[in-house]
Amino acid sequence: MPRPEGRVVRIDGYELRCAMPSVAGNALRTFSERSTLLVRIVTASGYEGWGETWAYPGSAGSLIRSILGPALLGADVANPRAAQARMLQAAVPDRRGQIHMAASALDIAMWDALGQMTGQPMYTLLGGALRDRVRAYASGPLLPADGDRYRGFEGEVARYVEDGFTAVKIRIGISLAADLRAIRQARAILGDASLLMADLNESSTVRDAVTLAQQAADSNLAWLEEPLPHDDLPGYRRLAASLPVALAGGESFCGVQAFRDVLSEAALDLVQPDLAICGGLTEGLRIMGLADAFCVPVLPHVWGGAVNFLASLQFAAILTPGRGQVSAPLFEYDMSFNPLRDRIYDPKLDADGNLAIPDGPGLGMKIEIDRLGDYVRDHWVLEP
Repeated sequence: MPRPEGRVVRIDGYELRCAMPSVAGNALRTFSERSTLLVRIVTASGYEGWGETWAYPGSAGSLIRSILGPALLGADVANPRAAQARMLQAAVPDRRGQIHMAASALDIAMWDALGQMTGQPMYTLLGGALRDRVRAYASGPLLPADGDRYRGFEGEVARYVEDGFTAVKIRIGISLAADLRAIRQARAILGDASLLMADLNESSTVRDAVTLAQQAADSNLAWLEEPLPHDDLPGYRRLAASLPVALAGGESFCGVQAFRDVLSEAALDLVQPDLAICGGLTEGLRIMGLADAFCVPVLPHVWGGAVNFLASLQFAAILTPGRGQVSAPLFEYDMSFNPLRDRIYDPKLDADGNLAIPDGPGLGMKIEIDRLGDYVRDHWVLEP
């Protein structure tokens, strides 16, 4: 039976939107605004927990109000796994989609509330930290929507170096010649000692990705990310067998079963669950255990606002170290315009290019929604 003090009695949803300075994105998709859904759960004794899902905030909010929220009200925050199982009972016809995304926000909020109630950071509740800081990589820049898609590219990569990053992931996928030029420009700016990765954002083909990786061999890429549509398992299996660099992906996967399929087929060398998409921290634990069984490193994909950023830092604290070139968990630090994160949390790197992992209760620090007040486009409340 749920303990009275830990019983969920209220769920708030905050749909946030902010305009981008200019239209930009990746090789396939561009956008003019950033958006996300933050949720807050409140217990009978007044403890709060915050969660986030960013992919489809409006529809995620609708699912929470109509299906998942009513299932969560009355649940005990002392048992997030039971609460997640209760919510995913609704996922029978949608085992790899929106239900998992919406449930991700509520699951993260449950773990945060448990941390607030016990006074412990999430990483302690998840089994204990293996590190108190994690090497971060700059993720960017976004590609302008028109004209020269690599406009301003060199200046942005140079800014990442000035900010102290020793690892950078760039977006590519415009053309073979332009992509190779960008990769070599980035390598020249970074020098030989830094890690360089490239993200195709599902814009390529098996043959073109192999050609690119072969011709970019002199730039020593640490990995090539999502060359193909994320659900093209046969294509990833072919790529993994022929690509001369590590193959990364998984940011769009919902549920541990999606990761089971690529790992059992040896179709990815690095898996990148996004806690705000895959099913939350509870699902992240399952994915980590599965990846450990295959000796495949887990590197969280991090997008959205401050809550997902903080939850991912907590998750990074417990991840099993990798081997080889990617020898430890790397943390994705989106370098594009993002007040949805920066107004809550805008951390700086230490002298070694690492981020400290906050050690306060739950997410590690307090979420103050008033700081985002001018970006709130919808606020709803769910109570018994």
